Amino acid sequence: MKSVIPWLLVPILVSAVACSKSNVIGQAKPFPVGEYQYSGYDKKGTKIVEGRVSITSVETKRIGSEDTIQLKGDWQLNKIGNPEHIGGQTGNGDLVGSIIKGEIDINLNPNISDANVYLRGTIEGRRFHGKWTFSGYAGPVSEGTFEAIRK
Repeated sequence: MKSVIPWLLVPILVSAVACSKSNVIGQAKPFPVGEYQYSGYDKKGTKIVEGRVSITSVETKRIGSEDTIQLKGDWQLNKIGNPEHIGGQTGNGDLVGSIIKGEIDINLNPNISDANVYLRGTIEGRRFHGKWTFSGYAGPVSEGTFEAIRK
């Protein structure tokens, strides 16, 4: 009887490992990880930049008594036309951000203490949209809207 029990456990263990492995393979990327096709517009609605924004990681961090979701990623954006006062939202770089109460805040220039471009908005389905703001030490310099569609 003792020699039969281990042989009965083998199929159960194989099934458990196979099921857990297939779940890992089939898991989707955590929200909102992914690559987004980005378009930025000035106050008049004229497109001023386009390109890619990628959110590559999402981590939950505890700050005080609250959990905050932190985002990291990178971007590559190209200027369209000759817009003025749009800040550092052309070229490429890293981004950092957070999700608080369903609203996403992203800093496109986290390694700069002045002249930052911030994205603030919401994700609805595959669409991330809201307002961008170019800010300096004295406050907002210019702003507009943006839309990013997940690829």
